[in-house]
Amino acid sequence: MTACVIGVGNELRGDDAVGLAVVRLLEGAEAALRTCEGEPVAMLDLWEGFERVVLVDAMHSGAEPGTIRTIDVGEERLPPELSRASSHLLGVADAVELARTIDRLPPQLTIYAIEGVRYDTGTGLSETAATAAASVAAEIRRSL
Repeated sequence: MTACVIGVGNELRGDDAVGLAVVRLLEGAEAALRTCEGEPVAMLDLWEGFERVVLVDAMHSGAEPGTIRTIDVGEERLPPELSRASSHLLGVADAVELARTIDRLPPQLTIYAIEGVRYDTGTGLSETAATAAASVAAEIRRSL
């Protein structure tokens, strides 16, 4: 397999689990499926050896809930709104930029960021995030 999909998030923090939900929806897809529920810097090992990586995470940028932002990392830095504070030591954007700095980015990296509604401890996905997750999973499946 040359493609890997990584869902990032925390199952116990509401819409923060949207990346994990997308990976579950992709079961049986023609790609390696991984999750990253700890520190995002662990992604560097998860994507090692893959030509194409798709990363899915929640965002909290102030956009309309359910907004899906697709970013082809390529040669450009991630937008500043994806570098907001994180409950992790490093956020996803920080981990991606670290990988760029130490030359550990995969050849192709696409990020799907889904604007969540709620991030409270102990809550499940909102209906809005679940709908967006289904849409992103369908788009990724088509592209694999």
